[in-house]
Amino acid sequence: MLLNSFTGNNNIKESLLGALASGRLSHGLLLCGEKGMGVNYFALLLAADITGSTDTDGIAAGRNPLVQIIKGEGASGLIRVDKIRRINENVNYSSINGEKRVIIIENCENFNLNSANALLKNLEEPKDDITYILTTNNPRSILATIRSRCAVYTLTVPTQPQVLDYFRAQSADMQAVEGLMAIYGENIGKIASALGSEKRYSILQDAVSLHECVKKGDTYRAAKLCYTYNKHKDDFRLMLEDLRDICHRNLSTKSIQTINIIQKYSEILLMNVNLNLAIENFAVEITK
Repeated sequence: MLLNSFTGNNNIKESLLGALASGRLSHGLLLCGEKGMGVNYFALLLAADITGSTDTDGIAAGRNPLVQIIKGEGASGLIRVDKIRRINENVNYSSINGEKRVIIIENCENFNLNSANALLKNLEEPKDDITYILTTNNPRSILATIRSRCAVYTLTVPTQPQVLDYFRAQSADMQAVEGLMAIYGENIGKIASALGSEKRYSILQDAVSLHECVKKGDTYRAAKLCYTYNKHKDDFRLMLEDLRDICHRNLSTKSIQTINIIQKYSEILLMNVNLNLAIENFAVEITK
């Protein structure tokens, strides 16, 4: 089974594969885990095992007719009701040969009330050949009506030895891996992202420098660094995420204050705001 290739979370894998083998797998599954934990990849592997496929790339690219993947749109990642209504139309038809079908809905915390309500009926009265796999990085934001109709599984970070073994198998630079673990902990997705992209690693280094500015109260340097992102909102948002991770690994009263400010500006960046002004205000607030 492809799910067994996922690093860590052996109890959850055994539970799901056991339920699948015995025909007791819930028709509604909610997979929770922090960003970088691989909840969407876990869902992909599980969908492959449910449908009997070995081509996860084909599933991810939308080439497997037995698996539909629904994602949000725009900076907010909103899952619009029209997408759910199209699903509802499709599931009314049984598969031709009785194959199992899977609908993956990524980051389902981004449902609005209309899209959530549109899905509820199918979760309440599921067809025998359909499994819904919902994923989230923010389980506290999931509507109670959705959560109550799903079997909930929360992925946890793998152990340090498991992470090191994973990257050794990838022939990664283990010194770099250990350095990144000092920031990201045992989060394989975040470590792999920084290892695989010079740009992503550069953003992380900027976050490290910004953390030094915060500790020293250096508003000028903080503003100067942040202004290099004045035309790159998405990259600035990534730097804020990295700064949050750094603060979590170096907890202090100042770090907690910074985390709260990061949360405030992460929400501001989802709106149509003057990015230059937001960056200026952010640099001032974090270095007070």
